[in-house]
Parts: sequence; C-alpha cells; structure tokens
Amino acid sequence: MTATLQRQREWTAEEFIQTDQHEFGPLWRYELVEGRIIGHAAPSPEHGAIAAGLIAALARALAEKGSACRPEVATAATPKTEQRNTARIPDVTVRCGEHPRVIFEVVSPSELRNRRARDRKRQHLQAVEGVREIVELYQDDYAAHLYRLASGEPPVWTFDAILGADRSIQLTSLGIELSLEDIYMYAVVPDRQDEE
Repeated sequence: MTATLQRQREWTAEEFIQTDQHEFGPLWRYELVEGRIIGHAAPSPEHGAIAAGLIAALARALAEKGSACRPEVATAATPKTEQRNTARIPDVTVRCGEHPRVIFEVVSPSELRNRRARDRKRQHLQAVEGVREIVELYQDDYAAHLYRLASGEPPVWTFDAILGADRSIQLTSLGIELSLEDIYMYAVVPDRQDEE
C-alpha cells in the first residue's frame, strides 16, 4: 500500500534526505517521487524474508571476493539528471564508494498490478549515478528480472529473466554470483505444481 501525502509545495531530493522521516507521518517508509512525498506501508513477512536472505547471500559473496563494496538496506538513491526532485528508497543497495552500483527491489503480488508505477520507479533508479544493475525479485516465485547497463552511447539497459531455485544471478558489475536458492532461503515460496 502506498499513499501520496498532501503537501503545499514540491520537495527537492536534498530537502527530503535531510528531513527526519517521522515528520512525514506514521508510515513505515517514505519516498520522494517527482516532488511528492509517497508513504509506504510495512512490507509483508515474505518480503522481509527475501530481503534477509538477499542480505545474507550478498554479505557472504562480497566477503569471499574481498570487495570493498557493502550492502545497505532502505537507503536513498537519487538520480543525477533532471530529477532532483526524486529520491527512491530501494529495498537493498550495494554501494561501492560514494555511489550505489546494484539495486534490488522485492516485488510484491500487489505491485504486479501496477506495471506503470514499477516501470517509472525502474527508470528513476536507472538514472542514479553509478548504478549498473537493477534486480527485481518476485515474492511469489523463485524469479528475478535483471536489468544491466550495457556499454556504448547512448546507454542501453539489457534485460534477463532468471527463473527457478537452481538458477543464479550473475552480477557482473560486482564480479559475484547469487543463487536464487540462497536469496529465498527464509521465504515460503508457493509450489507451482499445486497450481497446475
């Protein structure tokens, strides 16, 4: 569930990031979308379980590689381009130095019904300086959609669908691999055979 908060003015990303989130109200998390503050309800237990498995898998893979990059939960990602009035809060980010490099979103079944909002959020995240890969993890299946920035001018984002517990996500910008089985280790994923 999301709610647009009625404000008398448009906010900038800088103002939004510097403001204590409690000033916006009692919701779990807030984002700034094109000048408007958007409130979000708390995630479901399955959403949280997938995020927990993801953080564990990321921490292990980054440590094994000896990477200086670090995973972060629910930190702001602001586009460097024209959208200085947008600050998205991804579920999980991997930051390398000053900039985010990989962004993860856990997509709930209710979010699947609003494709335009998901596409707009992905476009905002693709505009964030430093971001090379965006991974959308689906809450009700062992499934991920990977968007990767390809080299060249103009920049082009490629797409790959990764399906099945036995599959892995290759994060080339980090030089690591994450198995879907590890990411979903705490989640209860419906048995697809029961639905056929």
